[in-house]
Amino acid sequence: MASAWERQSGELVQEGFIVSGVLWSVAVICGVMLLADLWYRWFASRRIQKVIENVPTFAAVPTPQLSDCPTLDIEVETEPAVRLQACLHAPRDGRDIDEAKALVIFCPELNGSHWTALHYCAALLDAGYAVLAFDFRCQGTSQHLDHYTPIHWVTEYELQDITAVLNHVKSDAQLSSLPLGIFGVSRGGSAALIAASRFPQIQSVFTDSAYTTMSLIRHFMYKFSRFVVPDWFFSRLPAWHIELDLKATLRRSEKALNRTYIQLEREARVLQQRPVPIQLVSGSRDSYVTPEVTQQVADAMGDSACVRIFDRAKHNKSRDRHPEEYDQILVNHFEATLVADSEKIRRAA
Repeated sequence: MASAWERQSGELVQEGFIVSGVLWSVAVICGVMLLADLWYRWFASRRIQKVIENVPTFAAVPTPQLSDCPTLDIEVETEPAVRLQACLHAPRDGRDIDEAKALVIFCPELNGSHWTALHYCAALLDAGYAVLAFDFRCQGTSQHLDHYTPIHWVTEYELQDITAVLNHVKSDAQLSSLPLGIFGVSRGGSAALIAASRFPQIQSVFTDSAYTTMSLIRHFMYKFSRFVVPDWFFSRLPAWHIELDLKATLRRSEKALNRTYIQLEREARVLQQRPVPIQLVSGSRDSYVTPEVTQQVADAMGDSACVRIFDRAKHNKSRDRHPEEYDQILVNHFEATLVADSEKIRRAA
């Protein structure tokens, strides 16, 4: 008969085999799940990439040459240099440019041109502001490059263009002493917010239908998820997993298109430390930059951002739907944030 020690040893060996088997089973299951997850991310990121790179084109306002304002060339100091075309619009109330209340830089939407400033900024010109409007590279009458086709996401190229415009302002004696604001529409609004976070000389911001890269990509992902995976599967994915998938897709797109997307959420941390007055407007019927997306942008900007949603307005159409109210909000914003402070300084001097 086996001794008690032998029986105990046998039981321990048997238990060891069971534990080892369980551990191996767990390891195999985890390995299979990891491989399945990696495969899903590879599969999903390819499909998501097609969605975010082929977003329906935003409706740009028709932009014929609307005035006889002479255009000027601004050079972006890169290798090779890039030529931007711009137009400096003088106030319509009889002031000379160097006597304008302030200077507002206008950043047009994707596929728009600098002439749209005369549509969006008409009230500013009537109120005594000067407006410097320009075309980003590869749109309007600025230089077009073979290696870059702009899409809806702001890249470092657009920030290089704004930097060149700011350098032009700094070097121009008529403009350099004026209070400085920036106004952008759609992608131009997103670029304006990023510029305000990087350049402290920008004292005030007004945007129409602006968005952050991640807020809009999330919106499109939830809207078009059925083109990536079945709804029943997508609805069971945790939010953190979706976020990782979107960021992986952005990196994949950057590599494929040879560009760097700027995530405004990261840049906006500066504005929470150094607040800049920001007025965000958009339309309640905007199916691209929804009111929820606009509020997410405001939340990222901090307490200095205000939101106005125009009833029944579609993307970039708030002024068309409510011209008087739009113009009043626009002028009041810059009067309160640019002119009021400059008037105090002038009186003190």
